[in-house]
Amino acid sequence: MYFSSLFTVALSILSFAAALPLHRLNHSPALFWHVSDFNTGCSPGGCTYDFNITGIASKNTPGFKTHCSGTSVQDDLVFCDDKHVKAKVAPRLYPAWTVQVQHAWLQGEAEFYAGGTANVTSTMKNFTIPVTEVYGVA
Repeated sequence: MYFSSLFTVALSILSFAAALPLHRLNHSPALFWHVSDFNTGCSPGGCTYDFNITGIASKNTPGFKTHCSGTSVQDDLVFCDDKHVKAKVAPRLYPAWTVQVQHAWLQGEAEFYAGGTANVTSTMKNFTIPVTEVYGVA
């Protein structure tokens, strides 16, 4: 009798759990920036990089599409062709690279920033950078 009651309770719990709606994560494309044509090259004087990057607009964030280039000897983020976007690419243990990007925009009187980083290899020509940081300054 005890096992029969236990079985009934367990079956009831499973039936209830199966009826609950599943929580789906929001995989908005605006939370990722899309990099294409990523190229790097190194010489004894340092490394160079260039790539295209696109950010899809969302309700609170303007979109952008630009080209970025620079060298590994630069310490700070460097402006891309669109001056609202900055990038920095740093070499790691060959063939790995760290790609850091920041997007800035004005909304009313406030200035907002979004940033993300990806670790990639030189063979990856296309990849995404997750937006991991967003903040504003009034």
